[in-house]
Amino acid sequence: MDYKKILIFDPLYSEYDLTEFSFDEIAGLLYYSERYSGKHQIKTLDSFCTECTIPTTYISQETTEFNFGHLTGQAGYHSNGNGTVEKLISELQKIGIFKRSFECPRPKSNSTHNHTVIFHIKNSKLIKIGQTPSISDISNSELEKYRVLPDNIYSELNRAVGLASHGVGVGSFVYLRRIIEKHLVVPAINKAIENGDINEIDVINLDFKGKIDISKKHLPDFLVENKKIYSVLSKGIHQLEEKECNHYFPVLRTSIELILDEEIERVEREKKKNRIANQIASIN
Repeated sequence: MDYKKILIFDPLYSEYDLTEFSFDEIAGLLYYSERYSGKHQIKTLDSFCTECTIPTTYISQETTEFNFGHLTGQAGYHSNGNGTVEKLISELQKIGIFKRSFECPRPKSNSTHNHTVIFHIKNSKLIKIGQTPSISDISNSELEKYRVLPDNIYSELNRAVGLASHGVGVGSFVYLRRIIEKHLVVPAINKAIENGDINEIDVINLDFKGKIDISKKHLPDFLVENKKIYSVLSKGIHQLEEKECNHYFPVLRTSIELILDEEIERVEREKKKNRIANQIASIN
């Protein structure tokens, strides 16, 4: 069970089949108490506090809405491990609604700083029905650093994240692919042609992976080393269902961010080189 993906990045109304998880995994997701010794308990959660506007390690609040010890007893689960997931799910469905809340540890923080997720359990499915702050709120703050990049890259990434947060998986893939294609590879090819590294004829019959290879000197290393990113995005647009795209979106988003982080380093390095060169030139 990918707790962080479920608690932070998956869009509302994402569904999870509880029969695919272990007793302890389900307990760890829905319940936290210092007295409970389950090995899958989530004590902290790394995310972004939209009130403090900085990355934060949240601390799990105690789950007080139900007595998990009593619940496990009802499900027939004891230290000898006799309980079953099916019995636990049956008991959880009787309760129906579950809340997990994580508190920002900084001084003067209050409930507005909390990261809270609401789940509903029905027909052996766990459904994510609420989250605050929203994926968009978290993402908008995290994406601000990409405003320094040219050609509306920030806008494309922001649209992708916004669509994914509303469960529009295929549409989110379109914008991620545009970043690679329009804002990275095409400019890299143009630069390679301008520098005389290649000519236009070299590019005409190449597939996209070939275009990445031929212009790799001008591309971020992570993209060159992981060309499959583009293939997966294309497959998502043309073949995958919305749910599949939503499932893969977090890892693809992170991949794009790693690529763009390299671009930011390159842009900042160029600015520094130009600034220092001008300062050197001004010395008499």
